[in-house]
Amino acid sequence: MRRKITLFLVLAASLFATGSSCNQNITPYPKEFTDVTVLPAQWDGVKRADITYQLLVYSFADSDGDGWGDFRGITDKLDYIHSLGASAIWLSPIHPSASYHGYDVEDYSITNPRFGTMADFKQMVNEAHKRNIRIYLDYVINHSGVNHHWFKTATSSMDNPYRDYYVFSNDPQKDIAAGKIPMIATEGAGGYDGGQWFSTGTMPSGIYKFTLKWSNSQAPTVTVSSGGTPDTDNPDQTTEGAKYLYYGDGICKKFYSKGNGIYELTVDFNSSWGFLVRTSNSPSWPLGTKYGAQQGSSAQLSFDVPFTLYTDYTSNDNIQNLALPGASIYYFHSHFWTDWFADLNFGPVANAEHSPAFKALVADAQVWIDAGIDGFRLDAVKHIYHNETSDENPRFLKKFYDAVNARFKAKNGRDIYMVGEVFSDWDKIAPYFKGLPALFDFSFWWRMNADINQGQGLSFADATISIHEAYKGYRSDFIAATKLSNHDENRARSELGGSLQKAKLAGAMLLSSQGSPYIYYGEELGYTGKKDGGDEYIRTPMYWGDGYVTAYTDKIDPAVGTTVGSVVSQEADASSILTMYRQLGTLRNSYPALATGKMERHPVINPQTGGIYSQVAAWYMIEGNQKLLVLHNLGQGEMIISLSESLTKPLFINGRVQSKKEKEHFQLKMEGYSSAIFEL
Repeated sequence: MRRKITLFLVLAASLFATGSSCNQNITPYPKEFTDVTVLPAQWDGVKRADITYQLLVYSFADSDGDGWGDFRGITDKLDYIHSLGASAIWLSPIHPSASYHGYDVEDYSITNPRFGTMADFKQMVNEAHKRNIRIYLDYVINHSGVNHHWFKTATSSMDNPYRDYYVFSNDPQKDIAAGKIPMIATEGAGGYDGGQWFSTGTMPSGIYKFTLKWSNSQAPTVTVSSGGTPDTDNPDQTTEGAKYLYYGDGICKKFYSKGNGIYELTVDFNSSWGFLVRTSNSPSWPLGTKYGAQQGSSAQLSFDVPFTLYTDYTSNDNIQNLALPGASIYYFHSHFWTDWFADLNFGPVANAEHSPAFKALVADAQVWIDAGIDGFRLDAVKHIYHNETSDENPRFLKKFYDAVNARFKAKNGRDIYMVGEVFSDWDKIAPYFKGLPALFDFSFWWRMNADINQGQGLSFADATISIHEAYKGYRSDFIAATKLSNHDENRARSELGGSLQKAKLAGAMLLSSQGSPYIYYGEELGYTGKKDGGDEYIRTPMYWGDGYVTAYTDKIDPAVGTTVGSVVSQEADASSILTMYRQLGTLRNSYPALATGKMERHPVINPQTGGIYSQVAAWYMIEGNQKLLVLHNLGQGEMIISLSESLTKPLFINGRVQSKKEKEHFQLKMEGYSSAIFEL
C-alpha cells in the first residue's frame, strides 16, 4: 500500500541567518510537535567507522615555536584527532623538498629535518597506534623534485645509470610521434605539449659561430656552426641597428655587422639555459627586442641550418629560450607545467616492475614499512602514464600495490592500505579500482556541493548507490574514499557561500553516507578559504587557541579569524560544528550500519516517487540486522515529512527537528539545513 505523504512548507526566514545553529529567535512550533531527543547507544570503544583525518604537517601543530608544524606537534594533538573518532591520519609529504608543500621530493627515504627526526616520526607512529590510529604517508610516485639525487646524477652526464629514471629527449615531439617514449606512447603525436618540457641545464659548451640574417621583408634567422676562433668584444658603441647575443649568466655580446643584413659573432659558449638574440642591451627588456622560439613551440635548432627567430610585441613571456643541438630536455606531467618536477620513467607498462625507478620506489617504501606506517596515499596516479583513459595506469598501480604489499604483509601479516588520487569524475575513476583497493570519490563532494547550493536532495542517494554499483563492477571489495574538500580544492564552507549551517549539513551527509570518509583538517571547525590568491589560503594554520598554532604563511582568509574561532572556543560551545563532528564520529563508530553498512534507497523519498520532497535526501544504512534511517533537509525552508517508519529511536539531530505520532505514521518537522538519524 502506497505510503501517505504530507508536505508543509513554512516560510520562516528568521531561522536562517548564516552561521546560526542554535534555537535563537525561533517562533515556537505548534504544541503537538515535540523536540526530538537523541538516545544513542554507548560507544564500546571499537573504531568501526574508518574515518581518516587529513592534515598538512607544516600547518597543523608547531611544538617548538619555529612557526612550522612538526611530528612532535602531531603527537601532542593525537587525543584531539582521536576525539573525532578517526582511525587513521593521512600526512602530507614528509620528505625533504625545496617547497613548503613537499611534493617536489628530494629523498623518499628520509624525513624533512624541518618536521623532526626519524625518531620523532617513529614516536608519533607508536603513540598513534596506542590510540588505534593508523598512519598513511603521501607518496609521490609519478615525479620527483629536480633536487633529488637521482635527477642530479641523471643530468650530470649523458651516460650514467640514473638516466633511465627519467624521460629525456632531444626532440620530444618527434620521439612521441614515433612512439619512442613509453610513458606517452598510447597518445601518439597528440601527447606532446611543449609547455611540459624544460632544459636540464646540460647545454653543450665550446666554440660556436652565430650568424644572423636580418632583413625588413622577412623574419630574421640565426645559424649556429661549431668551431673557429672566438671574437674579441665588439668595440663599436653604436646602438642603432645593433644586434646582441645573450647567454650564460647575463652575458650580452654585440654582433659584428658584415653588411647586407648579415651579422656574425664567434664565442666560447657556456650557458646552462641556452641563448637569445636581442636588439637592445637594456636591462629592462623592451618589447620587440627579444628573439628566440615561440613559447610551446616544438621547433628544434640544428647546426648549420638557419632557424627562424620569433618575437612578440605584447609579452616577452611568449618567447622561449633557444637550446643548442644535443641539449637534453626532460618531461613534466601535465598538471603542473613547472620545472620543479621531473617525471619518473617506468618504461612500457608490461615491464614496469623491472624499471630501476620502480624498484627504487619500492625499496624506499620499505623504510616506512619498517618505521611502522600502515598505508600510502598515492599522488596524481592518472598522470603516471600520460593517457588517463588507457589501462596503463591501473596496470601499473596493481604492480606497485602488489610489490609494496608483499613487503608489508611479510612484516605485518595483513594487507597494506593504499588509496589513489584520480582527480576526475566517477566514470574516469572507476577503472582504476582494477589497480588499487581504494580511490578518492571526488564526485561525491561535487554532487553534494551542487545539491546543497540548489536545495535539491532527492537524487543524492540514488546517484551514490548507482556509482557504487559501477565501482563494484571493477572490484567487489572497493573502498570509496569519500570527502568534502581537500588541500587542492576550495574549502567546503566557502563553496557553500560561507554558511555554517550548510557546512554542518555537508559534514553530517559525509559521515552518514556509505564509504570511508576523510575529514580535511579545519573542516570540523568550519574553515573558509579559496585558492584564487594561492594554495596557502586553503591550507590555513590550525587555530588551536594555544601555542601550537603555526605561522608558515600569512596567506589566510580573513573570515577564518572572524567567524571560526579556535578549538578551545568551539569545545566550550555545545552547538559548534566541532561538537557536531565529534558526535557523528562517535555515532559512526558505535553503529555498524553507519560505519560499514550499505546505502539503500528510500521507497518514498526518491526521484521516482518523492517529488514533493525535492529538498530532502533520504536513505537507509543497513548492516546485518541493523537498519538506520538517514534524513537531510537540503533546503532553506522548513519541511514536514510523513513517514510510516518508527521514529522512536532517534540517534542524531543537527538543527531543530520535531516529531509527532499520527495513527499509523510519524510526522517529522525539520528546519532548513537540518539532519536526523533514526534506528529502525
